[in-house]
Amino acid sequence: MASAQVLDERHDRESGARLIDLRQSFATIRRRRWWILATMLVVLGLTALAYQTAPRQYSASAVLALDRRVEEVVVGEDPKASLVTDSPTVDTAVQVLTSTRLLGEVADAIGLTERIRTGSATPISPEQARRAAIGQIRGGLQVKRTGLSYAITVGYESTDPQLAARVPNAVVERYIRNQQGDRESARNRESDLLRDRIAQLRGQVIQAEAAVARYRAATNLIDVEKDSTIVQQELSALSTQLATAQAEQAAARARLDALGSTAGQSEASNLLRDLRGQQAQLSAQRADLSGRYGPLHPDLARIERQLADVNRSIAAELSRVRSGAQADYQVASGRAGAIRSSLNRAQGGLAAGNAASVQLAELERNADSVRGLYQVLLERYRQSVAGQGTDQSDAYVISQALVPSAPASPKLPLYAGGGLLAAILAAALLVLILELFESGLKSRTDVEAKLGLPVVATVPDLNTVPGVALPRHDPMGPASYLIDYRASVFGEAFRSIRSALRIGHADQEVRTLAVTSALPGEGKTTASMCLARSAALAGQRVALVDCDVRRRASSRTLVGEVEAGLTSVLKGQVALDAALVRDEPSGAYILGQGALQEADYDLLTSPAMQQLVSDLGRRFDLVVLDTAPVLPLAEARAVASMADGVLFVTRWRRTPTQAAQLALDMLGRAGAHVRGVALTLVDLKEQARSGHGDEMTYYNKFKQYYA
Repeated sequence: MASAQVLDERHDRESGARLIDLRQSFATIRRRRWWILATMLVVLGLTALAYQTAPRQYSASAVLALDRRVEEVVVGEDPKASLVTDSPTVDTAVQVLTSTRLLGEVADAIGLTERIRTGSATPISPEQARRAAIGQIRGGLQVKRTGLSYAITVGYESTDPQLAARVPNAVVERYIRNQQGDRESARNRESDLLRDRIAQLRGQVIQAEAAVARYRAATNLIDVEKDSTIVQQELSALSTQLATAQAEQAAARARLDALGSTAGQSEASNLLRDLRGQQAQLSAQRADLSGRYGPLHPDLARIERQLADVNRSIAAELSRVRSGAQADYQVASGRAGAIRSSLNRAQGGLAAGNAASVQLAELERNADSVRGLYQVLLERYRQSVAGQGTDQSDAYVISQALVPSAPASPKLPLYAGGGLLAAILAAALLVLILELFESGLKSRTDVEAKLGLPVVATVPDLNTVPGVALPRHDPMGPASYLIDYRASVFGEAFRSIRSALRIGHADQEVRTLAVTSALPGEGKTTASMCLARSAALAGQRVALVDCDVRRRASSRTLVGEVEAGLTSVLKGQVALDAALVRDEPSGAYILGQGALQEADYDLLTSPAMQQLVSDLGRRFDLVVLDTAPVLPLAEARAVASMADGVLFVTRWRRTPTQAAQLALDMLGRAGAHVRGVALTLVDLKEQARSGHGDEMTYYNKFKQYYA
C-alpha cells in the first residue's frame, strides 16, 4: 500500500513537473545567490571597465530636403523641369550622397586628404591618401531618409567633434553645388548642341524653299491652291454657259424646223398670223362669190387680186422669218462651239496643273517640315540661352550640423542596461550549468520522484545546526551529540526513522535492518550508530553489527580495536555473547569487526551469516547491520538481502542520482527489501532557504521546538 501511494505521488509530481515551478526557481536562486552575485559583479565590473576604456564618439547631423517641384526663373518647355520628386527620387538622392565621387570632393574640401597624407608615418601617394579619406568618411557617415518624408538626415560620427560637424555640412553643401553645377553643364551642352543643329537646319530650310521657288517658276505655278480654285470656277462657268448655248441652239433648230408647218409659221410672227387671217378671209369670200355669181363676176377678180397680194406678202414674210431663224440657229451653234472649245482648253490646263502640283506639294511639305523643326529648335535655343545662370538645385538645407558638446557614445544607459542584462544572463547561465552538473538529490520530493521510495528522515549536518559547534573530523561527534541532546532536531531525525519503520511498536515488522548506501562517505555508519543509540535510549534491546569488513568504521568509532568480532563468531571461534560489547552511554550492544584474512571475505555471504542475523533478530528488538557501500562490494548486497529491511542512505546534494538508482536496482536483484531512504548531512540553513518539497524548508518556523 505504501509503495502504491508513493508511485501515485510520483506520477502526480511528474505530471506537474511539466509546468514551471516558480517556488523551486526562487529557491534555486536563493541557494545559488552568492554565485549569482559574484557573477553579476564580475560582469558589471567588466562592463564598467569597457565603458571607461571605450573611445568617445561625437555625432552631428544635417538635414537636407528635396523640393517636390523646382520653380524655374525662366519658364520653358524643359521636360526635366516638370518632373515631380517622388519616393524613388529620394532613395536615389541617398545613394548619391554616399557616392565615392561626392565623398572624394568632400574629403578634398575639408582638407582630410592632405591631413592623412601628411600625418602618415610612411610616405603615401595622393591617390592613396584620398582613398583612405573616402574610407574614413564612409565609415562614420550615416545617410537615411526620415520616415516617408522628402527629408534626408546626413549624420557623421567621429572622435573629433569639429570633424563630426564639418563632414555632414560639407556633404550637403557639395550635393547642392553639384546639382546646380550639373544643371548648368547640362544646359550649356544643350545650348551648344542646339546651336550646331540650328546652323545645319538653317541651310536646309534655305535649300528647301529655293527648290519650291524654282519648281514654281519652271512649271508656271504661282499658287497651286489659288490657281486650282480659279480654273475650277472658270470650268463651272463655262459648263453653265455651254449648257445655255446648247439649249438656245436646240430652240433655234426647233423654230427653224417648225417653219415647215402652217402652225409653226403662224407662231413665227404676228404679221404672218394676220396675213394668214386675211388669206383665209379672202379665200372664203372668193369661194362665196364664185358659187353665187360665177367666175366672171367683177368682184371675184378684185378678190383674186387681193388674194394674190396677200400670198405674195405671206411668201415674203415667210422668207424673212425663215432667214432670221436660220441666222439665229447659226449664231447659237457658233456660240456653243466656242464655249465648248474654251471648256476643253480649261480642262486641259487644270489636268496639267494638277500633275505639276503633286511634285510641288512634296517640295512644300519637305520645306514645311524643315522649317517647323528649325522653328522648334530655335525656340528651345532661345529658352536655353535665356535660362543660363538661373539654374537652381532641387534640394535645400533644413538644418546644419552643430559641433556636439557631449559624446554620443559610449552611452551610459546603454552600457548600464546591456551590462545588467549580460550580468543576469551570465548568472542564469552559470546557475543552469551548476544545476545541470549537480547530480545529487536535493529534497524529499526529489528523492521520491527519482528513486520511487519514501523518505523516512532528513538527517541534518550538525555543523549547520544553530548553536552547535563540533570538531569537524570527530567520528564520535554526532553519536555523542545524540546522547547529550536527545530532543534536538538531530535526535528527532532518528526518531522519525524508528516511527516510519514501526520500531518499538506492536506491529513492528523490521527487526533486522541493514543500513547501506550507494557510495562511501554518505554517512551510513554515522546513521547506523545514531539509530542504534536512539533506539537503545528509547528502552529497546539493540545490537549494532559492523558488516563492513574493510573499513570497520563503526567498530573503530565505538569500540576501538576488536580482538574477537563478527568473523570470529562466524568461524565458531568465539561465542556470540563473548563478542558482543555493550555501549555504556546508550545501552546498545555492538558486534564489532576485527582484523580479517583474505579467506574471511566470503564469510558475510555464507549461511552462517544468515543464521547469525536470524539469531540476533530473535534476541534483540532491533538489529542494525552497518554494511559496506552497495556499488563497490557484493557482500553489502548479500547482507542487505538477509535483513528484514534496508535503510538506504543518500547524502544530500552529493550522491549522484544515477548511482543511487543503480544501487537500488542491485539491491532489488539481490532480493533486499528497501523500506525507505534517509537524506544525510543536510544543510539546515541552505535547505530552509532553497528547499522545496521538504519539511526542512520550514525549519525556521518550528526550530523553537528543539531549543
